[in-house]
Amino acid sequence: MNSKIQPVQPPAPPQPRIWTSLDLIKWTTEFFGKKGIDSPRLEAELLLAEVLECPRIRLYVDFEKPVAAEKLAKFREFVKRRGETREPQQYIVGHGQFHDLKLKLSPAVLIPRPETELLGQWALEKLKALPGEALRALDLCTGSGCIALYLAAKDPRAKVDATDISPEALAIAAENARALKVDERVAFHPGDLFAALPAEMAGSFDLLVSNPPYIDPALKDTLQPEVREHEPAQALFAPDAGTAVLRRIIDSGAQWLKPGGWIALEFGQGQASVLEGLAKAANWQNIDVRHDDAKLPRFLVAQRA
Repeated sequence: MNSKIQPVQPPAPPQPRIWTSLDLIKWTTEFFGKKGIDSPRLEAELLLAEVLECPRIRLYVDFEKPVAAEKLAKFREFVKRRGETREPQQYIVGHGQFHDLKLKLSPAVLIPRPETELLGQWALEKLKALPGEALRALDLCTGSGCIALYLAAKDPRAKVDATDISPEALAIAAENARALKVDERVAFHPGDLFAALPAEMAGSFDLLVSNPPYIDPALKDTLQPEVREHEPAQALFAPDAGTAVLRRIIDSGAQWLKPGGWIALEFGQGQASVLEGLAKAANWQNIDVRHDDAKLPRFLVAQRA
């Protein structure tokens, strides 16, 4: 009996897995959790929203929608950078927030913290309480420009001068000023604190604000890898147990303020009593140590006599 030999069909090639937004969020959340990243689900959502160019809420509206191959490849790159090297999310995507301002960020500048938002908020409230049609503020160690730009964006009377020792940081700050359309009222000065300013500016400011380097270099190994391995050391650490730059600002700040002008400084843990003593010795008035949301002493506020 003759029978036809049926041709053998080759096996179908394996189909690549289809990844949806929800799949990626779940997998990445677990991966980040194993890597010790704080708020792993939030980080996963922020990176995916950036890649898909959509608001975070949209991820759940379209949670079953397949993610295109080119978007998936970019997301995988982001996840690897965040999980394997602990590169901060803000550096990966190239921007971050300060209150409601979107700012360009890079490893040349610090990532704005909630504590510094409190400092900016206090400074803005102080400016808004002052009379006059024109006010002047000075932001030392401006970094990304977050405080200076926040003051200019929220008080149209404010003209702000900002200094930083890093030309790379000032380039980022200037770019942010242009993007926020406040560049006509914010001037950037390269140099070391007050040395960056023309001498004729002495005594002209209503407010001096600064988030300077204040971390003790001896504490470097206690910091999270996102901070110690990626953020600019020049903007983080200062000699004399972290107080060297703060001391210089307290000692010389009054001469740059108008009579009755205010100073507001961010500082680190264990520095409050030292800085308060320095402010008293420098004849500052109405000295006050204020706390952050964690109830830790974080800000020194004082007034020129």
